[in-house]
Amino acid sequence: MSYYPLPPEILDLIADLLHDEPAALKECCVASKSWVPRTRKHLFAHVEFHTPNSVEVWKETFPDPSNSPARHTRSLSIRGFPVATAAGADIGGWIRTFNRVVHLRLECPYEEDHQVSLTPFHGLSPDIKSLYLTCTYPAAFDLVCSFPLLEDLEFDPFSHGSDAFEWDAPPTSPKLTGFLNLGVPWGVVVRQLLDFPNGLHFAKIMVWCFTVTDIKSITDLVSRCSATLKSFTVYYCFSGASTLLLRLFGTSSLPADVVTLDLSETTKLEDVEFRCSEPNVRSITMALQTAKFESLQRITILADATTFANPIEETICQEWQDLDRLLAQLWTSHSVCPKVTFKKIKGWGGFRDVPPSLLPELTRRGVVDVVEYGTTDNY
Repeated sequence: MSYYPLPPEILDLIADLLHDEPAALKECCVASKSWVPRTRKHLFAHVEFHTPNSVEVWKETFPDPSNSPARHTRSLSIRGFPVATAAGADIGGWIRTFNRVVHLRLECPYEEDHQVSLTPFHGLSPDIKSLYLTCTYPAAFDLVCSFPLLEDLEFDPFSHGSDAFEWDAPPTSPKLTGFLNLGVPWGVVVRQLLDFPNGLHFAKIMVWCFTVTDIKSITDLVSRCSATLKSFTVYYCFSGASTLLLRLFGTSSLPADVVTLDLSETTKLEDVEFRCSEPNVRSITMALQTAKFESLQRITILADATTFANPIEETICQEWQDLDRLLAQLWTSHSVCPKVTFKKIKGWGGFRDVPPSLLPELTRRGVVDVVEYGTTDNY
């Protein structure tokens, strides 16, 4: 039987169509040698090293860096102190073969992370656009600044917020125009970010509030990104959250004891999300009293129903009803889409009738949900 080889572009198309079918791609590898490079770019697009053994297996399987499939890797994840140590032990060795990575994730256990050198990862790939990092600083900031095209930063440092250190900012810093997620926005972290010479231009920010100190740091961060910020999500989960004012667009007069997270300088804000663990929403109500709504499209509120007292206090009920009227008015007059979600533990009865009593207008419009979740679930 005569053999008529398929054109290379057809073979490439077949491999691309199988990009999410690893079993089929592996079969293609053994079908013909010519299929190997075509399947490698999909089989090794995402690589994870989560155990010391996984590192050793990789180095034994691909001892020649020039023939390593690492050049096909676009997403690289390294977790754990032993693995990170192995990666850092041979500077200029196997880890440097991952020189086309776009998404990099580095996780180090708290008890060991101070011993891990991040130097081997500096400038690992000129194409890196997103970085997830858990480690102490200032090593973290040196790493961040080594990726000139970095846009998205997810930073979950372990060092305590009161720690002080000397860090000399480099002459240039990344673009930082995408997503910022600060798992614990300690002031010292934000202060270093604010010192980046090229500034901050994030379009989306997600932060956690644990203390009053966090509020000041986050306000400074938002102010620096006021011309580019389009989406903002805040989790506030510390006692006394009812004294926190999430001020979207400024209010005329404020109580002296109110702590303000001020978003009033933002000019392109489209999407705001509040995730709260306290039933008292006085802060949110105050935040929405006055506004300029040129770009705002959506306001989302997620509340943990388990925090509500039974029966609900009259003052709390009144505050939610004030919020109900405000959001309904925004929907009618400014085309702002509100969404309110209550989360309750599965099997916890007697709560279904509470949201309509708190938010009658929004319930009528169908924008209020009650979501059930297990005892171990969170936001």
